[in-house]
Amino acid sequence: MTRKVNSPVGLLRPSKTRSTLPNATVEMFLQVLVSKLTQQDAKEYASETRRGGGGNIYRMGLLLEAAHKVEEDVTPYLKRDEPEAMNALIVSILHNFHSTYPPIKNVLKQIGNWTEKGKLPSLVA
Repeated sequence: MTRKVNSPVGLLRPSKTRSTLPNATVEMFLQVLVSKLTQQDAKEYASETRRGGGGNIYRMGLLLEAAHKVEEDVTPYLKRDEPEAMNALIVSILHNFHSTYPPIKNVLKQIGNWTEKGKLPSLVA
């Protein structure tokens, strides 16, 4: 269902009903994972350099390598949003990352919110 938006070019935008909202697929959560890892690395790098250190220049590469392993593990589920696909994603994340690392805790919480409440993932949450 679309509605006309008052704009100079008369764009059509989808209405905000649940039926037109996108589903949160495994692929979407992988994008959130990479984003959260990148944000955390930038935060830690800035903190390290403020204290006079050089920062860990290898950390981001190692984090992205682990994220790539997660993606390889869940390749058959990338376009799916069923609980089975989310469980496979959770298992792979826990296998490749430490569960107490802040970005991992955040992504796991967002997956839980999606499966329990239907809340879409966010890059800023």
